Amino acid sequence: MRSYRLALLVTLTCAAIPASAQRLCELVPAAVVQSTLGIPVTLTAAPNTQGGNGCDYKGISTGPITITADTISDAGMYKTIFDQRLHSLGPTQQLVSGIGDAAYYDFKQGQQIPKYPGVNFTQQSIVFRAKGKIVNFILMIPGDGVPKASMLALANYTISKPINTLKDPT
Repeated sequence: MRSYRLALLVTLTCAAIPASAQRLCELVPAAVVQSTLGIPVTLTAAPNTQGGNGCDYKGISTGPITITADTISDAGMYKTIFDQRLHSLGPTQQLVSGIGDAAYYDFKQGQQIPKYPGVNFTQQSIVFRAKGKIVNFILMIPGDGVPKASMLALANYTISKPINTLKDPT
């Protein structure tokens, strides 16, 4: 009887601890990205661990819609790079308050992809520090982009999830 109680206690304790192997695609599903950004086409999600614990979201309209998302520990070289960026923003970048511990937003219109001649794309990014992670979302979409408020809402949604449990690739 005693061993069953111990097994039950261990099972309940382990169930309460978030799985550290979770992927960003699981924490921020494609349907949430699609609805939060107001994208009118269905998005799919695929894990991407090149450079972080990330996710690639894709959809098709007059050209491809891609959202690349990555998380990495807010330590060492990544912390230094992020801190330097906050103090030397480019002409299309601006600090954003109310998103995690620190954040900046970037907006570039009129981007071209050689494979899609004549189609203008907008690139939008939100990069933020929260819960010991640096997270970025980069949206590339045909046309004029999505409202800035939608990108900020996606960041806030992400912060509401246990991103601190995401493991960095080894």
